[in-house]
Amino acid sequence: MVCSQDKRLVPGGGATEIELAKQITSYGETCPGLDQYAIKKFAEAFEAIPRALAENSGVKANEVISKLYAVHQEGNKNVGFDIEAEAAAVKDMLEAGVLDTYLGKSWGIKLATNAAVTVLRVDQIIMAKPAGGPKPPSGKKDWDEDQND
Repeated sequence: MVCSQDKRLVPGGGATEIELAKQITSYGETCPGLDQYAIKKFAEAFEAIPRALAENSGVKANEVISKLYAVHQEGNKNVGFDIEAEAAAVKDMLEAGVLDTYLGKSWGIKLATNAAVTVLRVDQIIMAKPAGGPKPPSGKKDWDEDQND
């Protein structure tokens, strides 16, 4: 059975996302000015997948994230969260056979990024546009005072 015409696979269990986050963060550190902060926050968003896996299995997500970053810093790009372990454990996802389709992962990232960019563009338009609306009525000065004087 063929699920996708593109037969490429990537490590699952958050391994791909942590590696992307690590590489995007290191790129952000080379950028000058305020751009580096936006790039680093974009990288941080990739932590959502391993964080969700950890939280949904009852493990402290921060422990898992820090272990994954430590292992990936050592060059082990295929290591992801071991969902079958009782504690915050990591293992090689290729050896464990935990794989995601490249195409699904790629499109997920593209679509999520496009959605975030669209929200930011709409927000910029709203912030840049002066507030409109009807003009306040110009009538008597003391229109709210009692008229029975």
